[in-house]
Amino acid sequence: MKRTMLLTSSGLSGSLTDIFMRRCGKKPDELRILLVPTAGIETDGAREGLAICLDAFAKMGIRSENVLIYNLELLLSKGYQRTYSAFVEKPAMVSRLLTPEEAKSFDAVFVSGGDTNVLCREMRRTGFDEVLKATVNAGLVYVGISAGSMFAAGNMNEGMHFIPNSIVSHWAGDRMTELPENDTDILLSDGQAVYIEDDRVSLA
Repeated sequence: MKRTMLLTSSGLSGSLTDIFMRRCGKKPDELRILLVPTAGIETDGAREGLAICLDAFAKMGIRSENVLIYNLELLLSKGYQRTYSAFVEKPAMVSRLLTPEEAKSFDAVFVSGGDTNVLCREMRRTGFDEVLKATVNAGLVYVGISAGSMFAAGNMNEGMHFIPNSIVSHWAGDRMTELPENDTDILLSDGQAVYIEDDRVSLA
C-alpha cells in the first residue's frame, strides 16, 4: 500500500473526511482506529479534545468498540524491564508498546492535538515513533490533528520529519492556496490539511 497521511489543523471535516474514507477503502463501521490522545491530556482544556474526537468518529459511523485509546503516558519506557508485573505473559495493548504487526492491524492512527513537546517526549520515551514510522511507510493511514501534524512534519528536531516543512496550525491569516516550493512554514487554517500520498505532497 501507499503511504497516506492527512496532517490537519483541526481534524477531519468535509472533503478531508471523503479523502480519508476513500483511502481506507472500508465501510465506517468496519474501520479499526488507533487513537493517540497523549498531546492533549495534561490540562482540562486539552482533555476536552478526546470527547470531540470520539464524537467525530461516532458521526462518521465508526463503532466505539473499534477505537483503541492508546495513551503513551501509560506505557513503560523503552528498554525498561518489568519487575512485579513480569508474571503477566500477555499485557493488554493499552499497557505496552505495540509491535509493528499489531499497529498494522488497525486501518488508521489518529494522533491528536495539544502540547507538541509532551507528544514528542512520550513518543521518544516509549519508542512508539519508531513503530509509527515503520507502519505508516507500510500503509497505515496517519491522521494528525494540530500537534499530531506538527510532530509528523519538520517542526521538531526529534519529530518524524515526513515532510521538511514546519506546520503552523490554526492559522488565522490569509488562507494558503498552495504549498510553498521550499521548506518554509506551511500555514494551515482549520479545515485544511497537508495530504501525503506516497511521495506526493499536496494541500487539501
